[in-house]
Amino acid sequence: MKVIKGKTKIAIIGAGVVGSAVGYILKNKGYKIAGIASRRLESAKKAASFIGEGEIFKDIVSAAKSADIIFITTPDKVIQEVCDKITENGGFKKGAIIVHMSGALPSTILNSSKRLGAKIVSIHPLQSFADPKEAVFSLQGSYIGIEGDKDALIEAKKIVKALGGRHIVISADTKAMYHAGAAVVSNYLVAIIDLGVKIYEAVGIPKETALQALMPLIKGTVSNIERLGIPGALTGPIARGDVSVVEMHLEEMRKNLPHMFRLFTELGRHAVRVGSEKGTLSKEDGEKLLNALTRKVVFLNPISEIKVIPRTSRGSYRL
Repeated sequence: MKVIKGKTKIAIIGAGVVGSAVGYILKNKGYKIAGIASRRLESAKKAASFIGEGEIFKDIVSAAKSADIIFITTPDKVIQEVCDKITENGGFKKGAIIVHMSGALPSTILNSSKRLGAKIVSIHPLQSFADPKEAVFSLQGSYIGIEGDKDALIEAKKIVKALGGRHIVISADTKAMYHAGAAVVSNYLVAIIDLGVKIYEAVGIPKETALQALMPLIKGTVSNIERLGIPGALTGPIARGDVSVVEMHLEEMRKNLPHMFRLFTELGRHAVRVGSEKGTLSKEDGEKLLNALTRKVVFLNPISEIKVIPRTSRGSYRL
């Protein structure tokens, strides 16, 4: 079913993963992909082939002139520069809607286009993408943050619906915090898993084996979060107030990975707060845990150093 009537014309400037995926979905939802432009002509050709439609422009101004809605899906650092260049050359129609898909930047970086009577909006999927095909699939059901001009938000909601997502309306002044939250659960999750892998490496378990061994636990934890929420999904020694086990962990971390000790303790302190919310952690045990987790440590080793503990005589790995 088409989400909109007629053929609203779209231009995509910046033919990367996101631009290609968005173009593909919108084309199949009744929008007309009128123009595609990219820094590299080959990228524009590749995007047009993937989308199945779209005139390729060498000039971004001409591409913008071809459309009613212009997606600037370039790297964040050049979005404003691209918008300003198109504005300076009269490339936006009066009433056109200018869209960027940056998570951190507000729609206001597109303000120059308003001199030509355009409306501005940012549309950011809470999702990570590796390639266009995967992105088309991943966008389905994803939440998508939108902020911008009132009139542009009306169209943005239609676009989100066409993409198969669910919209969250945010404000320009909270955009950075909105993006910080997304960065924590996506980028920092990778960093936390890397910490777990490096702890296993420190006891002699190869990196590839460590990741494979931890993956079922990672997936199970994410499943528990989805099913039980937070704080319900928190398990382990902090959730049950097992101070002695946490102290043992701290001692081993201090000895073997001192350069990661601070990160380990900061995460532990936050876990105590979550455990307190869950109700399984008594006030007394919570205070004992926080006390153990705030002990000072001298960082002597460079961050690249990992101490490997030899295997035991039985050939097993010693924690």
